[in-house]
Order: sequence, then C-alpha cells, then structure tokens
Amino acid sequence: MIYAYNQEFVLRWELISYASDHGIKAASRAFDCSRNTVRKWLRRYDEEGKSGLFDRSRAPKRIPHKTSPEVESLVVKFRKRVPCYGARRLKEEFGIPCSTGAISRILRDKGLSRRKKKKYQKKNDLRAVKARYKPFERMQMDVKYLTDIPYYWSFMTKYKLPKYQFTVRDVKTGAIFLAYGDEKTVTYSVRVAHRLLNHLAENGVDIRKTTIQTGNGSEFSGTSKPGKKKGFVHEVENILKSNHEFIPPACPNANADVESSHALIEHEFFDIESFNGRDDFLNRVTTYQHWFNLLRKNSYKGKKTPLDILLEWKGTSIKEEVFMLPPIILSDILKQPKYTRVKKRQGGQHVPELAKIR
Repeated sequence: MIYAYNQEFVLRWELISYASDHGIKAASRAFDCSRNTVRKWLRRYDEEGKSGLFDRSRAPKRIPHKTSPEVESLVVKFRKRVPCYGARRLKEEFGIPCSTGAISRILRDKGLSRRKKKKYQKKNDLRAVKARYKPFERMQMDVKYLTDIPYYWSFMTKYKLPKYQFTVRDVKTGAIFLAYGDEKTVTYSVRVAHRLLNHLAENGVDIRKTTIQTGNGSEFSGTSKPGKKKGFVHEVENILKSNHEFIPPACPNANADVESSHALIEHEFFDIESFNGRDDFLNRVTTYQHWFNLLRKNSYKGKKTPLDILLEWKGTSIKEEVFMLPPIILSDILKQPKYTRVKKRQGGQHVPELAKIR
C-alpha cells in the first residue's frame, strides 16, 4: 500500500474483498469503520465496478457566478491573437467582462498560461536610476535580426522585406524609433543617427546632452581603433556634437531597454501581422511605432505611455511631435540621387562629384 499509485483505492478494494468473504459486520470490525461505510462501497462497486472505488468530485453541480462559455471563448480568442498579453492587459485592451482572476483561471485551464520566471532569471531592477534621467538624455541603440522569426520569414523572402531592424529607445520615456535595412553596416547606423538626432533637435531636444549607448559591434565602429576620423562614433561625437558610449564587453544586459523592446515587437508585431509588400510593411510598422509611443501603457514605467511621461516632465520644451518620426527602409533612402555619385563626361582631369541635394 505504501507504494500504491492510489492508496485509498487499494484500501477500499481490500475492504469489499474482505466483506464479500466474511460479511459486512466482520469487515466493519476488521477495518474499524461503520457498517454503512462498508455497504456504501459495496453498492458503488456493484453499480460502477472498480471505477466506483475512486473519489468523486466534490465540486458543486451548479455555480451561479461561473464565467459564461461566451466570455471564455473571448479570452481564448484574444489570447491567441496576442499571446504575449497577460490577464491584466487582456482585460484593459479588449474590455473583457470578467475579473483578471477569472481570466487567469481560464488561461490556466486552457493551457495558455506561461510559467513565471524565477528570481535568478530576472534582470536587475534599475527603475530608480532610470527615472532620474531627462527625456532623450540617454538613448540605447541596437540591431535586431529579423531572419530568425519564423512567421515573418515567408513574407521577407516573397516581398524582399528588410532583414535587420535598427532600433533606438529612449531610456526615460521608453519611446522607440525604428529603421530597416538589408545589411548591418556602419553606413546604415550613421544614417539612423543623423536622421534621429536632427529630428530631436528640430523638436526642442538639446542633442549636445544626448548620449547614444550601443553595443560593440562593427556596425557601431566597435572594432575600429579609437580616435579614427570616420565611422559611427566620429559622426555622433564630432559631426552631430552628441555623446556616445559603448556598453561593457559581454554585458548585453546594459542595453536592457532596447533589448526588451525587441522581444515586445517580435511578439506584438512580427508574430501577428501579415504583409503584401514593402509599402504595406512600412504602413503597418509605422502604425505600431505610433501606437507604442503614444498609446501603449508600459507597466515597467507605472502604466504610463511615453507621451504621458513627456507631458509630466516639468519645464520641458520638447514638442509632442518628437514621437512622430516614421520608420524608413534605409536602402530606399540611400538610392535617392542625393546619396549617389554621378559620372561626368569622359576625358580630361574630371572626377566624379556628389550630386546636388534637392
């Protein structure tokens, strides 16, 4: 009995076996129970066989306040549409008419819940330090590979969509700015920095106090010699007059804000959206970026949107339009005449010159 799978079943089986051989009264004495108990298990065994010896459910047959099947189907529908949303966000975003506890129970019963991360898996909480930054004082920049996203792969190969996402995220507000390319090069990184910092300056940001923090990859001149008069660091510090910092080697957690945005956009956008061309891709990713910056509440930042955080910052002269810089495909921009070289007529000592900027 000690090693039995179900000790109660074995005990009841021994009880009815003994009662069949020696009678009900003798079985009640031997097993130290009432005669009614012996009769109950004999009756259940006669009606149901061995299955009648297992415990029956004690759950009530009728629950007046139980969530209706229609509401449960709504929870399952929206969870499958946005698998990264938990009970609280599902209720807030889709207005499901039941409590967050009921939604959590439904997700568990349907096998749609995720296992909670353990303490050693969580990153260090630097909220207090990051809260002291001013808007657009420190920005993290990184490149996300899009070639390893299964659902996006088919659209990428069919319509020749971008393979890399250049992401810049403001640490204070949590706002993101996106650009896309088919290559991971210094040229693309420089164009992203130029476009973004010029946009920030036009909307009231003092970019002389802005620091862009990047990894140590070659696309950010991380493999170049210090002081080299070209490359990403040279453009940011000497041309744009902003500041640049590399994160410590082998320490990707230092860029946690932009890395977390990569996980969010993969679950909320690339795992859900379908595309029918490059223009449709740009339209959809622009809508996502505007939603992320203007409407999406961030629980890590007190359930506030980036726009809310900017408006609450006292004494700021930064315009709200700072969040409205649309994503671009860098290869399309660099193909424009102002970024290409034109050849002059052959002969003499003429050399190619840059085309005039329109």
